[in-house]
Amino acid sequence: MSKLLSPIQIGRHIFKNRVVMAPMCMFHNKTVDGVLTKEHFDHYVARALGGVSGVIIEATMVNSKGGIRKTDLGLYNETQMEAFKELVDRVHNYDCKIGIQLSHAGRKADASYDDIIAPSAIPFADEKAPRELTKDEIISLQKDYVNSVKLAKEAGFDFVEIHGAHGYLINQFLSPLSNQRTDEYGGSLEKRYKFLGDILKEIKNIDIDIHVRVSANEYDENGSSLEDIINILKFAKEDGVVFNSISSGGVVPKSPLVYPGYQAELSREIKKAGLVVSAVGLLEDYGLCEYLLQSDACDMIYQGRTLLKNPNWVYGAGAYFNESKEIEYPLFSYSVIKF
Repeated sequence: MSKLLSPIQIGRHIFKNRVVMAPMCMFHNKTVDGVLTKEHFDHYVARALGGVSGVIIEATMVNSKGGIRKTDLGLYNETQMEAFKELVDRVHNYDCKIGIQLSHAGRKADASYDDIIAPSAIPFADEKAPRELTKDEIISLQKDYVNSVKLAKEAGFDFVEIHGAHGYLINQFLSPLSNQRTDEYGGSLEKRYKFLGDILKEIKNIDIDIHVRVSANEYDENGSSLEDIINILKFAKEDGVVFNSISSGGVVPKSPLVYPGYQAELSREIKKAGLVVSAVGLLEDYGLCEYLLQSDACDMIYQGRTLLKNPNWVYGAGAYFNESKEIEYPLFSYSVIKF
């Protein structure tokens, strides 16, 4: 059987194949008070129906002031949690795991917020300058993450993904480009890790799997090196993280050259360090996905735009590898579709 369609155990859970829907913000949705809309239900359930082994809810605010947009989803109160309960149940109906990406945008938050905060008072490009966080505010933010993880557990999520990538708050603490503090939260790699590490230490005993997403290349020679990121992920593993989603960029306004698999060599190097990882980035070709898995570049394939174009991509993989009989189709009609 192809590796792409074979199961894998990650943490407490067995994923039925190696394809997961990556978190993607639905900025066109006009969410009110961070609560799911009908469009969110349609969006996520369609991909679960389409055969992926897991879906990850888009960047979700841990408090009311941390959105990339003010209309982002939130998970910091009971009303939001109850709406997520229903979505979790509907995704689980299709033998699909579900996680949620927990995030605070920091200096990249919606510019209309009255107060933009960051580890240091360094703006992103020409955006509104942030205010440096006090130690008390840092501790309060860490508690916000812990609260959101507890609510995720109550809603029935299988795992949470702590968003430490793409230049948002946790990534801002991790990177020397955006963190120039001189206290216990800045300076050495261990100190820059402390904000994330303290959160992980608090949530590791909550009965839910912890994943983390990182930017493994900041596209700036003065940013975190790949060796730095590997060491950060080793720290995180000791603090309870069971899976690592490998992405890149976002700390500085520089776009990489993109092509199918352009981030896979980052995940390959991190996997060599004994860490369990995903690859992501224009991974639409079935043969390329299988090659990356067979050659130990990754353990999972995370897909974004591919699943936006084709929610049933996994069923196409069954036809490509002549393994359609190995797939349990949720509706009979899918078994006769020609891909």
